[in-house]
Amino acid sequence: MRGERVLAWARTHRVNVGLFLLLVVAVVATALVIADPGEPQPVVRTATVTRGDVTATVTASGNAESSLRTPVSFEESGTVTSVAVEPGDTVELGQVLATIDDAEAQAQLRTAEAQLAGAQAALDQARAGPSEVQSQRDQLAITQAEQALADARAAVTAAEKQLELDRAATQTTIDDAKTQLANDDEATALAVENAEEKLEVDTKTQNTLVEQAEAEEEAACGGSTADSDDDSVDCTRAKLATENAKNTRAAVLLADEQAIETAKQNREATLDRGRQAVTQAEQARADTLLKGQTAIETSKQAVTKAEGDLAAAKLTAEENAHPRTPEEIAQAQATVDSAQVEVDRARRAVEQTALKAPQAGVVLAVNGEVGEYANGQGSGESAGADAEGGDSAASDAATSAGDGFVVIANLSELAVTAEIPEADAAKLELGQRATISFPATGATATGTVTRKNPQSTVSNDVVHYPVTISLETAPPGVGVGATANVSITTGTATGVLKAPTQAITTTGDRSTVTVRRDGVDAVVPVRIGVSGPAETEIISGVSEGDVLVLPTPAAATGGSGFPRTGGR
Repeated sequence: MRGERVLAWARTHRVNVGLFLLLVVAVVATALVIADPGEPQPVVRTATVTRGDVTATVTASGNAESSLRTPVSFEESGTVTSVAVEPGDTVELGQVLATIDDAEAQAQLRTAEAQLAGAQAALDQARAGPSEVQSQRDQLAITQAEQALADARAAVTAAEKQLELDRAATQTTIDDAKTQLANDDEATALAVENAEEKLEVDTKTQNTLVEQAEAEEEAACGGSTADSDDDSVDCTRAKLATENAKNTRAAVLLADEQAIETAKQNREATLDRGRQAVTQAEQARADTLLKGQTAIETSKQAVTKAEGDLAAAKLTAEENAHPRTPEEIAQAQATVDSAQVEVDRARRAVEQTALKAPQAGVVLAVNGEVGEYANGQGSGESAGADAEGGDSAASDAATSAGDGFVVIANLSELAVTAEIPEADAAKLELGQRATISFPATGATATGTVTRKNPQSTVSNDVVHYPVTISLETAPPGVGVGATANVSITTGTATGVLKAPTQAITTTGDRSTVTVRRDGVDAVVPVRIGVSGPAETEIISGVSEGDVLVLPTPAAATGGSGFPRTGGR
């Protein structure tokens, strides 16, 4: 028994030792797993608080556009006859862009030149004084005016005689129409009366025939009207004769009634035509007499004009018979000067039928084509003249006639319009400096904020505001539409304490850093100032030379606070 207990104790002891060893192995394995989860431990990064300059910026991208955009339109309206450019073309100062029909302008120029020639001849005559040739011209003018007056008076007499003839002729036409109406009235009334008399006669005649047939029927049938099988042949014939007599009476009387109705309708139609003929004759008389009276008045006006022309010709002859005074010569000179002004104006109108480039640049838009009617609007003001409030050439693209027939961009004056998120747009002010780079060419430029558009847009649930940056100098090789990256300086602090922006964690309005002193890390609240994408000004909370612990990549997205990314 004792040996069995010893063996049992030995087995139990071995089991306990095995369990203890397993527990030790498990504890060691757990410790190893906790101490080394399979990934290398992150290296703690640190940075030192230094003193220097901090710059806050807002970055965005956009496209280059011309800040000096000139809409050019024809001075006068007309049909487009040619278009010499298209969007994208480079034009020089004075280059012809398009033309409109110049026929009317040329005609006005010829008229103005003729008036100038007449005025010049009058001036020459005034300076030369009386001449035999002028005297003969004046006498011829008087003779022609007298003949015109005689012709005008004869025209009045002829018009008055024609009016009397027309009055008589139109009255005769009216009388004839009235006579015809009276005759038609009498004739159609007689036709109706004859038809009614025929109905009366036919009624008596047909009634007599029916009565005779009924009497013969009564005699043949023995006074009985009831049907019987023993009716004689004579009775049957008599009944048929009575029926035929009644049918004949009905047909004859119906025809007579229809004849009466037809006669009445014909009477009304005939009288209507007659009345209409009378009305038309009266209207024709009124129109003819009015036309004749108008002709008389027109002829009398011609007489008045001819009398005036004759008096003027005599007055001119009288004036030309005497030398001109200095005042009259001066007046003639003024007339020549005025006519010259009209010629100059007409020549400009001809020149303005050709639309020319008022500046060198690139064509942004052509708002018309050959055959269309172009409205004259003037060349307008350059959109770039309003540097702070002017519209963007690229955004508008000159898509309406109000922008001019042709829109030209001056590539020496470029700007970039970028969509800035609402939070960053609040930091921007007019006049802030900016750096612009163009990835396609590698060119860079400087500029200033010249416009903040108050009209926002929404993209991906983010509110943006268009902001325009005007370049100081356009880099070579950069054209309208080129992609641009802009960095706008919103604030600068000089000679201040600064630290990497990623070392600062901000929750709400509270900012903190982790400071390592004597190997011990401590979270310290700080007050920050200007914040850039890489460095941030620290106003208080740390000192120059303090070592800050930078967040690990995991910590950068964890915790209740968020590392700063700059842009304040």
